[in-house]
Amino acid sequence: MNAHSIAYRFQQGLDPALTPIVLLHGLSQQGDFWHPLIGALGPDYTVLTLDLRGHGDSRDLVHDYQISTIAQDVVELISQLGLAPACVVGHSWGAAVALHLSAQHEQFVRSCVLLDGGAFTPANILALGWVTLDELRRELTPPPGPFSQAQLEEHYLAWVEPEERESVMNAIARTYTPIGQDPDSAFVTTIGVERHMQVLDAFFYYNPDDDLRAISVPTWILIAVDLPKSEHVSKDDDWDAVKAGVTAKVRGKSNIALQHWYGALHDVPLYWPQRVASLISHAASKEGNNSN
Repeated sequence: MNAHSIAYRFQQGLDPALTPIVLLHGLSQQGDFWHPLIGALGPDYTVLTLDLRGHGDSRDLVHDYQISTIAQDVVELISQLGLAPACVVGHSWGAAVALHLSAQHEQFVRSCVLLDGGAFTPANILALGWVTLDELRRELTPPPGPFSQAQLEEHYLAWVEPEERESVMNAIARTYTPIGQDPDSAFVTTIGVERHMQVLDAFFYYNPDDDLRAISVPTWILIAVDLPKSEHVSKDDDWDAVKAGVTAKVRGKSNIALQHWYGALHDVPLYWPQRVASLISHAASKEGNNSN
């Protein structure tokens, strides 16, 4: 479905008393990324997923990829569909959108969940002074592909149980577009490297710290911690450093709950959908809103 030219998918929940849930995907992904999580949430919840501006079926919109613009797209859709106040959930780059939306448009938000992103961004890395903008841009430039089916399966399924593999591959299917005559032979990202970098360039200028100070709705921040890195933070790892810095940034904020999930991978909604669904259900509940 489509509104204001933003592509979206809408599940009307069986229980109208439950808080609607809005799911915002990460950079280069699309709304189907959330399929395993939606299955874990079950049919009782009303759920809205979007192909955010520049992604999926929304990739041909005007090329304004500022976080504030993306957040405004979501606000307009929440308003049009009558979903406010919603539990707004974001992953990675989409978590930055969720944070900004929740801090600056709180009348639309009951609670906020940030999944391995949002509270730390490339702007925080640049603020460390360890790398220049050009160096970080080169570091974050994605491989152009093409990728074989085997390569995609190796990348996404290394930690997935056999019975979950079809669900994961279905979730990322629209993230890639087949090229050539044989649709199974090679794929490139649907967003494309050029547009990916346009979105990333806009993201470099979003520092979340003001929004973290301003946000007043109940908020959960989940940080994925690789097990090999769980005992110490490398002084040479900029992402480790900015993740570690979140603790100080939210200290004293009684509306924010910070959780570190050891052993979780960055794409935690794909791989631990049941655990993430439990967290979101808690965040969307009256009990969760009262206890945070």
